[in-house]
Amino acid sequence: MSTDQLRNKAKRALLDGKYAKALLFFEELHKADPKDLRIYVKVAELREKTGDSKASVQDYIKIAKAYAEDSFVVQAIAINKIILRLDPNQTEVQKHLRELSSERGDDWAISTLKPQEHVLSEHETLGEMARLNVERTPLLSGLSGDEFESFMDSLTLKVFAAGAYIYKEGMAGDYLYLIGMGSVRLQAALPSGGNRVFSNLCEGDFFGEHAFMSRIKHVNAAVAETEASLLMINRETFDSWVKKHAKIKETVEEFYCQRVLARVLAITPIFEGVPKKVRLALADKFDVRIFNVGDVVVKEGDLGKSFFLIRSGRVVVFTNDMRRGGAPVELGVMGEGSFFVEVALLTDKPRTATVVAKDALEVMELTRDAFNAIALEYSSVRKVVEAYQKKRVQDTIKTLMKKGG
Repeated sequence: MSTDQLRNKAKRALLDGKYAKALLFFEELHKADPKDLRIYVKVAELREKTGDSKASVQDYIKIAKAYAEDSFVVQAIAINKIILRLDPNQTEVQKHLRELSSERGDDWAISTLKPQEHVLSEHETLGEMARLNVERTPLLSGLSGDEFESFMDSLTLKVFAAGAYIYKEGMAGDYLYLIGMGSVRLQAALPSGGNRVFSNLCEGDFFGEHAFMSRIKHVNAAVAETEASLLMINRETFDSWVKKHAKIKETVEEFYCQRVLARVLAITPIFEGVPKKVRLALADKFDVRIFNVGDVVVKEGDLGKSFFLIRSGRVVVFTNDMRRGGAPVELGVMGEGSFFVEVALLTDKPRTATVVAKDALEVMELTRDAFNAIALEYSSVRKVVEAYQKKRVQDTIKTLMKKGG
């Protein structure tokens, strides 16, 4: 029987709840590829489901040590949590991780807390996963010995079934999540209805940082793509951790900014026709600008050479009504995901409105050359902007007529 046939039979047995039968198939798959730890995890899971907890624990110990030796620390910690649930006296892996944290220093944790825009296929190995993640992020290297063990103890392991919501839009952001096993997708609600996936995450990645760092409710949803074992960090643990290791907060905030950018690009109508990979590359072309309440972002009459996208906060848009001696007229308020200054960008004419920060504001600026390069390759971008331009001109005329009438 081929490997693919074995996989299909194993999946079918799992779906049918025939765990003993599924175990036989996964044992065969494990013999065929003993280095594939995800298959080995299934073997251990099924040993527990079929009543052989002792053998399951021994398998999990081998798996956790293999993850740890390859510096997949989050995965090793997640497996250790399972081991301690099955047998609280089995502290062998805990001690092993504690020792490695002291010995390896900056070589520790090559995939820990490192968001990736890649989900492994069934046939990719952990070695390939490690090569995909060549930039090391040794966030746990500063924790060693008793400190590292204490941090491990503070993490909570929770398992989510495939398709289950980990959190929904509007829920409190009380935790930072690390993926021990499985994969997760982050999705944002579109103004037009429905959802759009803006990040696919896998083992070793973290998420939930937007609401967690800003202490607000979630503005997007997280869904378990497969069954996912997540390590959850509460705020008290994170805050005490950061007091000793300030760089950790900087790194989490850096990824927070990147993911917010990915989310905004995903929900902005302009980029609906742009493939996800291109949107991610496009993010590097934006410059982030920060404004305080009341700051003028752009001024009517100035030459416009940039395209602006609101990442967070709101702006108020004004125009001068020449029929009333140039008195300012408010045209509206725009928030996250909205864009402006498209008239000046498309026509080379001066800006037709003044935009003022209503809140603390973060906008992403794209130069004319970068915008034109995107619009040349993806004609839908220019079409959407042109459509919005016409609508806004019409809305401006209606507003001025109401004010004048």
